Parts: sequence; structure tokens; C-alpha cells
Amino acid sequence: MTKKRLPPPLMAPPPPPLLGLGPVRPTAPPLDLYASVGPPAPPPYSRSDPARPVTAPSRMAPPPPAARVAEARKHSPPARFELKTPPVGRRFKSRKENPTLSMRRGCTDVCCALLFFVFLVAWAVVAGIAFMWGNPERLIHPTDSLGRTCGSVKKGAYDLSSKPFLVFFNLAKCASFSTVFTGCQTPQMCVEHCPEEYFSYLQMQVYFSNAQIVKDLPCLDSVNKASISSFAQLKQLVDQGQCAAYAVKSAPVLGRCIPQVVVGAVDGAVKANQSLDALKHQFGDDVKIPSDLMLNDSSKVIESMVNNDPWIVKIAADISVSWWAILSFILIAAVCAFLWTVVLRIFGSFMIWLSILAIMAAFGAGSAFSWWKWWTLTKAGAINDFSFQPMFQLYFEMPTTWMVLAIIASVFLLIVFLILLCVRSRIRVATGMIEESSKAIGSMLSTLVFPIFTFALRFIFFVMWATIAIWLASSGADNCRNLSAKSDANPCGISCDCRTLGKDPLCSYVNMTKDSTKVAWLQGYNLFALFWTQCFVTALGQIALAGAFASHYWAVDKNKDVPTFPVFRSLYIAFRYHIGSLAFGSLLIAITKFIRAILDWMDKKAQTTQNFVLHYILIALKCCFWCMEVFLKFLTKNAYIMMAIYGKNFFTSAKDSFGLLARNVVRAVVICNVTSFLLFLGKAVIAVGMGACSYYYFSGLWIIDGLPRIELYYYFVPIIITVLGSYFIASCFFDTYEMAVKTTFICFLEDSEQNDGSAAKPYFMSDNLKNILGVHNEGAKI
Repeated sequence: MTKKRLPPPLMAPPPPPLLGLGPVRPTAPPLDLYASVGPPAPPPYSRSDPARPVTAPSRMAPPPPAARVAEARKHSPPARFELKTPPVGRRFKSRKENPTLSMRRGCTDVCCALLFFVFLVAWAVVAGIAFMWGNPERLIHPTDSLGRTCGSVKKGAYDLSSKPFLVFFNLAKCASFSTVFTGCQTPQMCVEHCPEEYFSYLQMQVYFSNAQIVKDLPCLDSVNKASISSFAQLKQLVDQGQCAAYAVKSAPVLGRCIPQVVVGAVDGAVKANQSLDALKHQFGDDVKIPSDLMLNDSSKVIESMVNNDPWIVKIAADISVSWWAILSFILIAAVCAFLWTVVLRIFGSFMIWLSILAIMAAFGAGSAFSWWKWWTLTKAGAINDFSFQPMFQLYFEMPTTWMVLAIIASVFLLIVFLILLCVRSRIRVATGMIEESSKAIGSMLSTLVFPIFTFALRFIFFVMWATIAIWLASSGADNCRNLSAKSDANPCGISCDCRTLGKDPLCSYVNMTKDSTKVAWLQGYNLFALFWTQCFVTALGQIALAGAFASHYWAVDKNKDVPTFPVFRSLYIAFRYHIGSLAFGSLLIAITKFIRAILDWMDKKAQTTQNFVLHYILIALKCCFWCMEVFLKFLTKNAYIMMAIYGKNFFTSAKDSFGLLARNVVRAVVICNVTSFLLFLGKAVIAVGMGACSYYYFSGLWIIDGLPRIELYYYFVPIIITVLGSYFIASCFFDTYEMAVKTTFICFLEDSEQNDGSAAKPYFMSDNLKNILGVHNEGAKI
């Protein structure tokens, strides 16, 4: 017997949905029959207050849309933020509505952080070995290939008091600044005086003179030059590296014999026996003798290495009297760079469109002029003759030349016009990004000073690397042996204690020895440490700035929801959670740089063997690894930005950022190119402008009342320092600006993809960007 189903009461809930048909939605809201009967029933488990007055019944009005958006932001995390939940009965100290301040973070890539720490400890061990083995005085004072100091006496070992100068057998091998650390890889010996004439051993094949060899040709002390009796014997000694292949007129500079060669000689005429080129032309060339140009380049390197006193003193004097003017120009450059960022904030859109129109106008004018010139020359009956013409301007009197130029200008004009039609909406987004980045920098001025901190860290690590490299290059130990105890088992004699020199008559000084293999490995480790630490500092600066700019973008109220010290807070988070990820990202770039350095070294070795196939293979490899380094820099920078936003590890951040940019590739290309162009324009204008102003002032063309006239030896010295300083200051400002644009752009893409403007997922972008995209938050005024 079945029960009869009763009809539902008036206020009963709607019946359950039928299987597979979804909920049954009423066509009209249910009738509230109890709205006017009395007050609503209290919520369950609530205690009624007898002292509380009973208010008249009224219907609750729904909250306004803005309040619903704010309430939704509190209870549902925007985008992909994983917000921390406070313990029961407690609340967070920060009341700022900013998801980046209350998101859940954890340590990322811990293994890489441990690896980086172990690497730094090992670098300290290498430094200790360098300080134990090295003696920098060997690099400061002239020292021959045997480790003997020229012009000095070592009792019981050698007496070179009559030979204070050092001569190089083949100075062309010193044409690299690496000689400061590794030494010049050619035989070196102490002499009584520097060579006074140009001399080539090839002269002896025409007229052999032993007296001239004794006088002009440097040979090792073990060679008896008086016994050389033929050109064949001399050539054999040159091939064995016991005698130099040439000698040049030189002058002593800090104990080193530096050539006085000047390409073209004095008064524009090269006289006989006045240059190596003249001797090679007269007596032949066997590849052992370098050209005057190679020797001149080598001389400049050596002069830089040993610090030529006269011009160093003059440069120091110029800087000492003009430092205040240089500093003033650099400060003016800093003000100009800051004003440039302000101009970009106010007139960013105008400057972008003005630049685009200027480019189109330039191509259009060039195309019109070229077509007009072609039509004029064709009408005048000009002919085309593209055979060799001694005067280059004759080619511009031919119609075909102007037709080619007109076609090229027209094609470029058409390409720019089509690109403008296709990406004009993206250019509007780019202008919005620049304006938003300018606002972020304006509200966080500490971001403009932060690059000084990273520069100081880079400088410290560079000084550490240079110090260790110098000590390693000067490493070595004196080799003393008992030469009277030579035997088949010990052909070089028995080793003896060098401290007994002068006391033990059987102990003799032989040379200075060092384990070249170990030193080479230690130098390689030291160089890799330089690359890794420099890349790590760069990564640290990028993630600190990215975190600061991300906290500005995701703040609901840009005036009160941004942290008080955004850069230092972001730097603390990077040290606290992401050291391992930064170490891993910088390790990838450091490995690529180190491989490129090895390829450069191999290429220099291949050039000496005249193996052109290997040379071009190495060039191709260097190009590939350069491209890889550029790509890794792009990948890691965007990964650091995503890491600063969401706090994920390196691989997750790199994957998310790359996928995000790949889905918005057109926007990314347009914004990167537009931003790079504007920032390059700013750097160029500031550096060139300060250079021009400093030129007019230091050269005396400008005389400013109230400022003293500066007398200089070389007025180009303060000009160069001013240009470099202005470019560095402008780069500090604009690199920060570029990081702000990239961070704002990635936050904007995340905001666009993860949020939809509803009450649960409102947009965080500014009203300007919403207007550009044509979107708005639910309930916002349109």
C-alpha cells in the first residue's frame, strides 16, 4: 500500500532535479509570505539578546557591486596565487589588499643553493692556494723566462745587476690583455741595454757578420754568440727559440724594452732599416717576423700592462683638476635620465606615435626623392655604366642607382605601413605598459637607486677574481740542483735546498718552476667563478626589481596597498626562498659563457696552425653558443619575474613564463621592440648630449661666467669619462625602466588570462588598460 503524496508547502524548497536534466529553475522567485508577519528567525545556535530592541521588519538591500568585488577579493585568490590561511582565531598583521604580500612561499631548488655554497667555499680554497703559491712581485718587476729578476743579485744563484732591462723575443705574441695574468708566452731575457736598431736574422743570408749578431741579436745566456759561424747555424738557433728572429729599436719603460715603432715612420717616409716591414721587403719573410702593425698593437698592450709613467701622470693630473666638472656633468645626466622617465610617463604615447610617423615620413621622403631623381635622370638621357669607377659619386648620376634606392625605400615604407595596420592595437597596449611602468617607478623611487647595490657587488666579485688570477699567474718555486751529481737516473742533477745557496758550493740555481697544468685548472675554475657570480648578482637584481613592480601591479589601491619598502622586501624574499633558483638560472648562463671562452682560446690556437676549416667550424660554434646565451638570458629574466609573482621553482617559472609569452607573441614582440627603441633613444640622447657639452667646455669653446677655465693635457680624457659615466647612469635608470615594463607586461598577461572581471575574479589592471582592452569589472561604471 503506497502513501499518497502530499502537496509541498508554500515555502518548501524546489524539488530535486531530475537525473541528467540539471536543476529545475523556477520562472519566478518564490513568494515570501513571512516578510510582513514579523522579524526574521534568528540564525541557528545564536543567543537572543533581551535588551536588544526589536526593529521593524524590512527587506535587506543587496550590497553594491564594488562591495561585492572587494568581498570576492578577500575570499577567492586572484589569478593563480596560493594565499596563506591564518590560524583559527587569528588574522594576519598586514591589512593591505595585495595577494603578493600574503601568498604561500617555500624554498625552491634547495640542491642548487647547496651547490652554490659549496662552490663558493671551493673558490675560497683556490684563493688560499693562490696566496700560498703566488708572488706578485714577479709581475711588477721585470723577470726573465728563468724567473730571475733583472737588475738584481741573488747570492749564490745569479748576478744580473749589470742587466736591468727585459727584452721579448717575439713581442707580437703579447698582443692580448691576458698577458697581465698569464704572462707573455715568448722567451724573455735580461739585457744590458735595449736594442738600438732594427735587425732581422734574414739579413745574414746575404751578408753574414758575426760581429753584428753579437751586437744586435738577443740570444739566451746558454748560447755563445761568438761561435755562430754560418747562417744555417743561426737559423737553427732561431727555430729552437734560443735566439730572437728580430730586434727593434726600443726604449726602457719600467724595465721593459718597448719598441718605438710607428707605422708609416716619421715624416710619412719609411727609410731603409727603419722598420720591420722594410726589412721583410728587402730580405724576405719566413712568417717568424711580425709586421709593424702587429708589433705596434703589441707595444700598446705592453705599455698598458706596465703603466707608462708620463701619460699616466698627465691623465691623473687632468682628472685631479677636472673631477668636479666631470661629476657635475654626470649628475646632470642623472637628472636628464630621471626627466626622461617623467616625459615617458606623460608623453609616452605621443613619443611612440611620433617616432613611428617619423620613420614612415623618412621612408616616404626617401622614396619620393629617389623616384623623382630617377625620372629626372631618365628624362635627361643619362646612361648606366656600372663598370669600375674611380669616383664613387659617379654611380649616383645613373638612373638605375636611384631606381634601386627608390624600390628599397618603397618596400620598407610598405612593410612599416602594413605592420602598423596589423599591430596598431598592440601599440596602444605598449603605450599603456610604459605609462603604468612610469607610475610604478614614480611611486617607488628606491628602484632607481637599487642598481648601485648590484654594481657594487659585481665590482667586489671582479676584484676578487682579478686578485686571485694575478697571484696564480705569479706562482712558482725556485729550482735548485746539485749539478755535479748528474747521472743516467738524474740527468738534471739532484734537487737541493735553495736556502743553502751561497753556503753549499754544490747547490746551484737553475730556474723557476711551476705546475702549469694545476695552475691552468685553477685559473679556469677562477674564471668560471667570475662568470657564475656576475650572473648570480644580475639575477638577484632582476628578481628584486620584479618583485617590487609586481607588488605595485597587484595592489588593489596603489596608494596604500604597496609595501613600504618594496625593493628590500623583495630582496629579502629572494634571499629567504629563491637563492637556489637564482643559482641554477645563473649557472646555465655561466656554463654557456665558459664554453664560449674555451672556444675563443681554441680559435686562437687554430689560427697559429693555419687550419682554416677548424677556424670556421669554431666560428660557427661560437655563433651558436652566443645565440644560446641570448636565449637563456631572455628565458631566465622572464622566469625570475614569474618566480617573484608566484614563488615557484625555476623550471615551473620558466615554463609558465615562456608559455605565457608564446600565447601572446605578437604583443610581446611589439612591446619589447617599442620599449627597447625608446630606451635606446634616451641613452643615446643623454650620452651624446653630455659628450657634446663636455667637449665644448673642456676644449675651451664655451666660457661660462663664474666657472674657472680648466687647463688640460688631454681634454679628451674628461670627455670620455663623462660620456661613459653618463651612459652608465642612463643605463641604471633605463634598465630599471625596462624591468618595470617587462614585469608589468607579464602581470598584465596573467591578469588578462586568469581573471574575467567577475565579482569572483576581478581585473587588477588600471582603468587605462581596461579601456584599451575594452573590458571592465562587474558593476564598474562604463
